[in-house]
Amino acid sequence: MALKENTTYRGYASAIKPFIQTAKDVGESLPVEKPTEKFSGLVDIIKQQPTQSGSATPRQSVPTNLSSLGSITTPYGGSTRYEKFHPGVDIANKIGTSIPTFTGGVVTDVRTGQGSNSAKSSYGNYVIVTDPQGNKHRYSHLDKVFVVINKPVTAGSEIGRMGASGSVYSLSGGTGSHLDYRVMNAFNKYINPLQFIK
Repeated sequence: MALKENTTYRGYASAIKPFIQTAKDVGESLPVEKPTEKFSGLVDIIKQQPTQSGSATPRQSVPTNLSSLGSITTPYGGSTRYEKFHPGVDIANKIGTSIPTFTGGVVTDVRTGQGSNSAKSSYGNYVIVTDPQGNKHRYSHLDKVFVVINKPVTAGSEIGRMGASGSVYSLSGGTGSHLDYRVMNAFNKYINPLQFIK
């Protein structure tokens, strides 16, 4: 679309008015897919993914506090085989332990398909939930993931199961199954995640 010749425009707004109307007309003619339609039923399908044994993943009770989730094996600021300063907290328990969100927010990143000691990601399978304050909560080394990107979650809802995906190890000869829970604030600085756990 071009401006008409021999036309006097009274300022910038009157000159671009035809362009705005054309854009509006084109926009209204395009089909719109609502976000809820895009993900309709997808969460239920993911929740029913087959386990390694081929059966559907059963739902289980979600831990409501730290003691029912597991034991802290590496505190915030501790050291691991991979980090001198561990900017998260490691909580160990058996593979398949239900993992709750510790805050409400929106799922902003998900990674799946990572096995044990995967070279692609030291975090393994993970979920990142961004809370209303802009803090990014990363739940890593998951065995199973039950959420998708853009899914809103409330505190205490199950997002996955604990596992040993990614770079994990055990000093006692076990599987290395644990949750690595880290929180990065809106300024991309790690903060102590224990303030979000009951």
